[in-house]
Amino acid sequence: MASIPTELVAQIQAVQDQIWQAVSQSVSEAGKITATFGEAQTALTKSADLPAEFAEPLLVVQFSFTDLPGNPQVLLMGASSLESLAGNILNEEVTASENVATDVRPSLEAIVQGICLAITNLRESPFVASGLTLRFQPLALPVNLEQSEELVRTQVKITMGEDSGLITWLADSDTIHLVLGLQQVEEERVAPFQQIEGGLSTQGAGRSSLGEGEGSIELILDIPLEISVELGRVKMLVKEVIELSTGSIVEIDKAAGEPVDVMVNGRLVARGEVVVIEDNFGVRITEILNPHERLNRLGEVA
Repeated sequence: MASIPTELVAQIQAVQDQIWQAVSQSVSEAGKITATFGEAQTALTKSADLPAEFAEPLLVVQFSFTDLPGNPQVLLMGASSLESLAGNILNEEVTASENVATDVRPSLEAIVQGICLAITNLRESPFVASGLTLRFQPLALPVNLEQSEELVRTQVKITMGEDSGLITWLADSDTIHLVLGLQQVEEERVAPFQQIEGGLSTQGAGRSSLGEGEGSIELILDIPLEISVELGRVKMLVKEVIELSTGSIVEIDKAAGEPVDVMVNGRLVARGEVVVIEDNFGVRITEILNPHERLNRLGEVA
């Protein structure tokens, strides 16, 4: 995937003050406190480096813009920052947890509403968020962010009286292009079709590329693929594996309620929540790569 140009980072940095001023007003009104979000700093970050940096449980607020539902973005707030924000809103000392996040959900939703309001003013057209979820856990990126080599990262200082904290906003290139009202360069979206089969060639970009290649793509639509759902993984010592017996419990690295991974021929393409259908288990998809990216995954498998 192509690198995100530094010019894009400079452009989104230039509008950060306007965005976070709107967030400050929105959160202050929702939480009935004086909260200031400012000193925003935007830079590029490697998605592969983030899980190690955010290994400790933290608040993960995930949402999408309705104009780009397949590209979730996240707001991250460490335990101490969540405790400061929630403590000021609830007027009591708290210990960071998912329950605390739920208690101050209106104020957390107000952060997203403030972002949307600011972008609405910037673009002079309505901007709405959807699919908002709150989790307190080690960082698990949505599929689109995990599959992006680089992300746009904005770190913002939160000030509430004598207390302060930090919030981090992570978004992919498509989202930033949408926010700025720029047309995304489609070169990387054409590549998946060229990788799947030598006979597939496309010209142009975007939706027209898909239309021009439909005749050739139909040739592979009936190829069976193995779909698997991965609940989680764990590393064990040889000694521990040998000691396993009937009734042993293996604790995996996935928290209860955390999305499971949906794999196609061993490649991650979606995440979802486990459901029961009559006597069988199933997965309700909550995050999924767009069709172009899915074809790209299949091209890598091939």
